[in-house]
Amino acid sequence: MDSLTQEKVRPLSLNDLGVAPSEATLESFFSDAEEESGVETLPESHPLLVRVRSALDMGFAGVILAGPPGTGKSWYAKRLAHTIAGHSDAVRIVQFHASYQYEDFMLGFAPSDEGGFHLQKKTFALICDDAAEEPAVQHVLLIDEISRCDVARVFGEAMTYIETDKRGHEFTVASGGKMTVPPNLIILATMNPWDKGVDELDIALERRLAQIDVLPSRLELRRLLEAQGAREDIINRVERVFDAIQREQNEMVRLGHAYFLNCVSEEGARLAWELRLKHFFQKACRLDKATFERIEQIWFREFPPLAETAAPPEAGPGSENERESGPEPANGAEPNSTVTTEA
Repeated sequence: MDSLTQEKVRPLSLNDLGVAPSEATLESFFSDAEEESGVETLPESHPLLVRVRSALDMGFAGVILAGPPGTGKSWYAKRLAHTIAGHSDAVRIVQFHASYQYEDFMLGFAPSDEGGFHLQKKTFALICDDAAEEPAVQHVLLIDEISRCDVARVFGEAMTYIETDKRGHEFTVASGGKMTVPPNLIILATMNPWDKGVDELDIALERRLAQIDVLPSRLELRRLLEAQGAREDIINRVERVFDAIQREQNEMVRLGHAYFLNCVSEEGARLAWELRLKHFFQKACRLDKATFERIEQIWFREFPPLAETAAPPEAGPGSENERESGPEPANGAEPNSTVTTEA
């Protein structure tokens, strides 16, 4: 076997490998980044912002926006974060999920250029450092879907020190290092109250974070449909379905107004049912068949399904169709023509 060379291998660029991003991809990436940094803020008189500020003034470390899917929790949370924060760079956003761990949120090991591993600060430790460097600036950590993981395990030692009366107190993290949670850090989060991890979340955070309900809104539903040019009769029919769903005893079927966003026409409403709404209700009612059947009837009363055209029966030997039309003409001859053969 040939001995290994000691010379460095020629470095390969993305262009050499044929996987370099196109100009269009780069433009899309940077435009998305600019759009994110330019998130609209809420007016100070907005009812939700007023309630969030009231909760913070009461001494809560942050606020959880709780509500069923489609109520705009994430939309509001992002705008609240940018309204409360001192500047756009003072906001960090993270989404929790089932496999999210302490090592993703606090401190974790990452590979180094030398081939080993080094300890690396993650989202929470980084925003704590940012807030400590700018004590006069309000910093906001936005956690989307906070109930999707084991929150107590993800926060670890920091769970105790996010309380406002323990801010600035030094504590020891898993690596043995020291850390503090600055007083100018606020936590905003979103939560679906029907997620599996909600019970554990309540125990861990009920004393630390206030909870504000963001519920389905008929007013928002009308505003969304009107903005897309839906006719008044379509809006009225969608509202009747929406109102009936909100009156159901099974709270898991009370989905938000955003789920009806595409119901701007007869065809749009039928597609919304077939592609999205029907499947949501089937899942929410998998142990409550009667409720699904009732919702389905309510929907079809307002938006009846298109009548399916029955396919004609296939003609078989001796069928009525064959007796009426006679046998198939041979050799491509026209119907009713005489086919002759040479003797």
